[in-house]
Amino acid sequence: MLAPLPAPETSPRRAPRENRREAATFFILFLLGVLPYVNTLFNDFVYDDHFQIVQNPYVHSFRYLREIFTTTVWSFQGAQGVTNYFRPMMTLGYLLTYKIAGAIPFSFHLASVALNGLAVCLVYCLLRLFSGERVALIAAGLFALHPVHSESVAWIAAVTDLELTVFYLATSVLFLRLQDSEHFWRARSAMCATFALALLSKEQAMTLPVMAMIFEHFYRDDRTATTLREKLSRYGPLWAIAVLYFAIRTIILGGVARVVLRPNLSLYQTALSAVALIGKYLGKLIWPAQLTAFYVFHPSNHVTNPAVLAGLASVALSAALFGVLRKRARILSFGLLWIFATLGPVLNARWMPAAVFGERYLYLPSVAFCWLFGWGAVSLWSADVAAMFRPLTRAVPVLLAVIALLYGIRTVARNREWRSDEVLFRQVLEFQPDATLIRADLGGILFQRSDYIGAEREWLHALSTFPGNSYALDSLAVLRQRENRYAESIDYSSQALRITPVYTIMHIHLAETLTVMGRAEEAESQFRIAAALSPLSTQALNGYGKFLFEAGRTADARTEYERSAAVDATSEAYDRLGDIYLSGKESTRAEQAYRRAILVDPFDGHAHIGVGQVLESAGRPEDALREYKAGLQMDPSDPMAKAGLIRICGSTPGKSHSHSGVLNN
Repeated sequence: MLAPLPAPETSPRRAPRENRREAATFFILFLLGVLPYVNTLFNDFVYDDHFQIVQNPYVHSFRYLREIFTTTVWSFQGAQGVTNYFRPMMTLGYLLTYKIAGAIPFSFHLASVALNGLAVCLVYCLLRLFSGERVALIAAGLFALHPVHSESVAWIAAVTDLELTVFYLATSVLFLRLQDSEHFWRARSAMCATFALALLSKEQAMTLPVMAMIFEHFYRDDRTATTLREKLSRYGPLWAIAVLYFAIRTIILGGVARVVLRPNLSLYQTALSAVALIGKYLGKLIWPAQLTAFYVFHPSNHVTNPAVLAGLASVALSAALFGVLRKRARILSFGLLWIFATLGPVLNARWMPAAVFGERYLYLPSVAFCWLFGWGAVSLWSADVAAMFRPLTRAVPVLLAVIALLYGIRTVARNREWRSDEVLFRQVLEFQPDATLIRADLGGILFQRSDYIGAEREWLHALSTFPGNSYALDSLAVLRQRENRYAESIDYSSQALRITPVYTIMHIHLAETLTVMGRAEEAESQFRIAAALSPLSTQALNGYGKFLFEAGRTADARTEYERSAAVDATSEAYDRLGDIYLSGKESTRAEQAYRRAILVDPFDGHAHIGVGQVLESAGRPEDALREYKAGLQMDPSDPMAKAGLIRICGSTPGKSHSHSGVLNN
């Protein structure tokens, strides 16, 4: 039953003690949510983080606020970014973090860890209302330490589940307290605000009005004493906001789930796969072993499939448990509904991404699992049993301590698997060797560090498992171009583009190969296609600008680089614009462009040298000398900087000896 709220304190001496005790409880719970994830603060950007933060213009400027709230989460990628997902709170959070601290992984990880600590405190707040303080404390502690949460906290791109859960729990707490609030309208306004933020975090928030309605009619203590009007006054606003949200999404985005990512998956296969996924999710909650960032999806085709049978068994056992709890601990049966309701939206494989199953999707459902676990522990601990069984009940605290220790150790160890792309990819392939997308990504890491043999091995392995892996095909095209095997490169690019014709980077790579081959007209066509497919891709615009600049078409190159700089600030665009302005005798604009490049990348030696040239021509040798020295620190072999130093040192008294060390570096 819903525990009664504590009565107001009458003793002026006791109230401060209670307040301090409660503050200490929240502080300890927050620390419990933070400390297991301290080692994530030193992790790098991994996987989608590079696209969602480093390469996302929406995250770098407030001028894209309209796009953040009116387009899908991947819309900045143009035609390639067509998706179902609407995540304004995620992108807005990234934008604020970027503006405060820049593209530093530490600050983004810190935000995720803080959100996790807040979620732990809210779990305690909610479950204290349902089942009392002891159950809430155990459940919140388990929630803080459960290893299945590592993905949600350690992976920056999974912050959506943290945001969803924080706002979902806050809304739930406010909803439960409506009947006792002295300021009903103010509390209801706060409830509506947090629910709106939950909807803007993730679509699973749509389950909250359903859960509120079920609770109001079947679980709230005063359900028989309140009228339908009173019930509607509590949960009606949630439905109103949900309907408004759905209407806005339909108008702006065409619906909640208009993109079917697996059209070849039949409804029968989808239903069977959903049952199999239920079993897998419940299994990870109960026994969080062999956790990994990517699970290969294999559709279920027959009811006798082992995964389907396991799922059916899980559903049957859950139904039986629901029946028992409805009779003996009514409110706990609501916890089972919570698990299945919040999991429901991610069970339809037809609209899920490549990783149909994801540990991050358990973050919100696990609240109820921890609640059930905490209630079971307290019930066993306080059970009135025969003398022979009392040692078992007294061992409950020890058992809880052991579980907490094991969970904490596993969580800390799991966090380290997210410290870099290579570590993450290798860990995935250890458990999922047929994860061809991850294998192709690992090949990319090896290629970046010039291990071309290793990269080729991974890409060919990926293609042997899945010949339609366009990432591996495109990567092999780049490798063959580097090896001057242009015909093979063109062939690989053509294969990749037949599979994914809207992928911008593949058109860019093909254009670069055609450029090297001297097929300028075809190369320009590919650059134009890339820029049209993704108008906000600075990689496409800068690539096209470079092509035009090297072809001697300075005016056209200037146009592309200016378009790129307008989209997002990159040192490459500003460097080239500085060169173009300088060659056109536009010294002021050249200096501005170079200085903007330095703001983007303080270690941009080319920009420092460019500023030095402008200042030298303006008769400011001292300032020019400082910039040349900065440029040489980045690239000690740069001939322009060396020449500038020689010119200035040769004409400025007293400078001929003081910079000899720089020239000799």
